[in-house]
Amino acid sequence: MSAEGIEECAASLAMQILGRKWTLYIICELLMCQELFFSQLQEQILGNYGEKISARVLSEGLSRLEKNGVVNRIVHSESMPIRVGYSLTDKGEDFAVIFSALKGWGVKWGGVGVKRCRSYACIHNAVPIIDIDAAKELFQIGECD
Repeated sequence: MSAEGIEECAASLAMQILGRKWTLYIICELLMCQELFFSQLQEQILGNYGEKISARVLSEGLSRLEKNGVVNRIVHSESMPIRVGYSLTDKGEDFAVIFSALKGWGVKWGGVGVKRCRSYACIHNAVPIIDIDAAKELFQIGECD
């Protein structure tokens, strides 16, 4: 229940977390690696998606994901200078299932064929495709009682 006593929608809650442009990229990269340092994450996004994310935007995204319990912030004080790494929590790792469904939808409706990238560290290879039609049958989506 929200502060106004109105029940929140679970799908809306998930979209509030995923709804910002860079969030998908950040989670995808952290799905591929157990832990990435800030600069590595910035480089991975540029290398894998061809888009540069500013340090401020990446920092805000990581802070928001940490606040939502999706990302762990790991301080490595044993190194000099002190470095901070990021990894997904169990809650964050569950987004792999969502990305699999999104990938299946994109293959079915987006005119994008199944892509195999040369790099293992690409979300195209990271998650399997969920067959949207099979999922609809499994969940009986579109059928009224």
